[in-house]
Amino acid sequence: MMKLEAGIANAAHLCAEGDPTLSVETIIDDSGLNDLIAQWDSLHERISPRLPFTTHLWASTWWQHYKRNNVKAKDFPRLFLLRNDSGELVAVAPMIVTQRPGYGPLSAKELQFFGADSNVTEFRGPLCLPEHTPAVVRSISVFLDNANGADWVQWRGLRLQQAATTLPARIRQTPYLNTTVHILHLAPTWEQFRANLSRNMKQAIRKCYNSLASEKITPQLRIIDKPEDVPAALDRLFALHAARANAAASIKHNNVFASPVSRSFMLQYCTELARRGALRIFQLVINDEVVATRIGFRFGDELYLYYSGYDPRWGRYSVMTTVVVEAVKWAIDNKLRIVNLSTGTDISKARWDPHVISYAGGFSVRKGYRSRALFDMVSRYRERSLRAIITATLVAPQLQDKLGLLVV
Repeated sequence: MMKLEAGIANAAHLCAEGDPTLSVETIIDDSGLNDLIAQWDSLHERISPRLPFTTHLWASTWWQHYKRNNVKAKDFPRLFLLRNDSGELVAVAPMIVTQRPGYGPLSAKELQFFGADSNVTEFRGPLCLPEHTPAVVRSISVFLDNANGADWVQWRGLRLQQAATTLPARIRQTPYLNTTVHILHLAPTWEQFRANLSRNMKQAIRKCYNSLASEKITPQLRIIDKPEDVPAALDRLFALHAARANAAASIKHNNVFASPVSRSFMLQYCTELARRGALRIFQLVINDEVVATRIGFRFGDELYLYYSGYDPRWGRYSVMTTVVVEAVKWAIDNKLRIVNLSTGTDISKARWDPHVISYAGGFSVRKGYRSRALFDMVSRYRERSLRAIITATLVAPQLQDKLGLLVV
C-alpha cells in the first residue's frame, strides 16, 4: 500500500470537470488506495505498450523510497483519477507537488509525475489511452488553475493519438522532456523474426556467437525468476552496471544504481514482481561466471527490457547483444507478442529497426506574476546546468533522457 502524506488537506478527494465526458478525482492521502489497486492494474493490462513505471506497484514502492521531506525539497502526493460517465477508470496520473525549498514563504511548487530520481524511473507520465491524453491534460490543468496547488506543471509521457496532433497551446513543449520507446513485434519463430532483420543486424548476431565459438567458449543463459534468488542476481547486476559505467568507452553510461536508495528500491520492487511471476533477470554465464545481465519485466504478452550490465573484459565478444538476442528468443518461445527495448535512442536499439512510439513533454505555468517569475528563475538555472553538462560531455548520444535528471 502506498503511504501518502497525510494531513495536507481535510478532504481526500477534490473534484473538477476537465472534459465534458470525463470527471477527475484527486487523491491527496492514502484514503481509497487499497480499493484502487485492482482498477489500476486492470487499466494497465488494457494499454499497450505496458510500462513498469505506470503500474501501482512501481508508484507505491517509489513513494516509499523517494519521497522528499527536507530543507531542499518536500513532496506532496497528487494522484489524479479520470473516469467516464459509467464510473469506469480510464486514466491514472500519479503526480506530486514538489516544493523547493522545502520550507519558507519563497518556495516554488512544481506539479510533476512520480519518478523524480536518477533515471531509475525511465518513463514518467499518465497511464491512459492516447485518445484520453487531451482530457488528462485539461483535467490536471483545472487543478493548476483552481486549486492553488502549484506554480507550474512539468508534463511528461504525453502520447498523442496522431503524430500530427500538437500539445495544447498553454504547454511549452520542451525537447529534453520528450522520450521514445522502441518496440519489437515478434514473429512465431526466431527464424521468421531473424529473416526480417537488416543485414547489419544479422551480421552483428553472428559475430556474437562466432567470436565465442572461435575460442571454444560456450555461453549459457540463466534466467532468475524466484524471489529468493533476486538479491544475489541484483548484486551482480549492480556490480556489472557500475563496471560498464566506469569503463573507458566512447559512449559514457551513468551508474543509475550508485545510491543506496536506488538499490533498495530495486530490491523491493523486483522481489515483489518475482512473487507475482513477472520478473525475468537474464544472465549470460561463461565458466560459471555471470559476464552480462539484463532485467526483464513481463506483463502478459509483453516483455520490457530494463537496465543491464556487463564485464568490460568480455566486451569484445558483444556479450550484451547476446543477452538481448537470448531474451528475444525466450520471448518468442513463450509466445509473447512484443519486446520493449526501453526508452531513449541509441544505436543498440536502432539497429533492430524497432517500431518507435513518441511521448511529448513540456511546461505549463499558472497565471500570475509570482508563478511566472519563479518559473523563469528556475528555468534559467536549469538551462545553465544543462549547458554545463553538454559542454562536459564529449560523446553522449543517450544524453536526451539523461538531461531530465536536472528537472527532477
